[in-house]
Amino acid sequence: MTGHDPTAGTPGDDEAATDALHLGLRDGEAPLTREQAAALVRASHPAHSDVRACEACGSASTRPATWRRGFRIAECLACGFLWVDPMPTAQDMWTYYNKRIWKPYPPEVIRRKYAPSVAAVLANVPPGQSVLDVGCDHGHFAALLRDRGYDAAGADIDGLALAYATDHYGLTVYQGDLPDIDFDRRFDAVTILSSLEHMVNPFHVVRAAARVLRPGGVLLISTPRADGLVHAVSRRIFAPVLHTWEFLAPPSHLTYFGRRSLRAMLRRAGFDAVTFSHQERDAAYRARELAETLEECPDAPGWARAAYPLLRHLRTPARLLDLGDMTLCVGRTPARSAPGTEGS
Repeated sequence: MTGHDPTAGTPGDDEAATDALHLGLRDGEAPLTREQAAALVRASHPAHSDVRACEACGSASTRPATWRRGFRIAECLACGFLWVDPMPTAQDMWTYYNKRIWKPYPPEVIRRKYAPSVAAVLANVPPGQSVLDVGCDHGHFAALLRDRGYDAAGADIDGLALAYATDHYGLTVYQGDLPDIDFDRRFDAVTILSSLEHMVNPFHVVRAAARVLRPGGVLLISTPRADGLVHAVSRRIFAPVLHTWEFLAPPSHLTYFGRRSLRAMLRRAGFDAVTFSHQERDAAYRARELAETLEECPDAPGWARAAYPLLRHLRTPARLLDLGDMTLCVGRTPARSAPGTEGS
């Protein structure tokens, strides 16, 4: 096992050992529930702030869009990017993930859940190449890639999950925020699958991925679409009465990309070829999200409560129209690096 931990102890704690995975919970400290962890993040979230420039395209043409769960959502008028603004700090999110207990998936759920992602890697990265899975969680997906012949490693801020990845799968893991990790190697591919939306600094993460890739390397991102059909209909029809719309889920989900905003961000980060395709969303998420939105709107009128669940029937035509709930983005770095940046 190789452990790299720039955030050992707590973020910014320089005296903590740098070779240990920090689990976040002190001896005798009870773990937080999801709701308790979210409340800690929300408590430090300012009620008002000037909206910052767009992290995706860099435009200053931004505005507040709505509120969800006590967090303000901002929107870029140039590319459509949506994000929590002001963004929680890295310290807030470290607490959110490292003070909780997560239950790993059983093997049959792992195979079913990650099958589309394994297929995406197989279609874009030859077996035998090196892959860094960013936001690797308990290491399930990286382990599946290793079983398919890849040299797989993982990175995440969640110490408990990384401890499981090393103990259960024997994976090489790196703890911390990707831009802050000092890697001792470069990779043929980086995967950020259902993880980018959880990050406070997506542009810096994607730019760091470009740096850690070899020339001609591949970045694969899957993320919910802010320009999908269900999202668009829920916003246009239901937002005026529900005062929110589908897929907004702070503080777990902090950013919401459409294809235009995701392409703009990857171009800014140095990727010279960006393509998109549909990615199937996990069935458990599909069933839960529509219900969660209504649960948080107890004063919704009867017609909205009856009609909102019917959005699930839009998913099949959305896929046919290439406007599904999720997108798979594949970016490639230039085949040759700028002078002085090549490495092995």
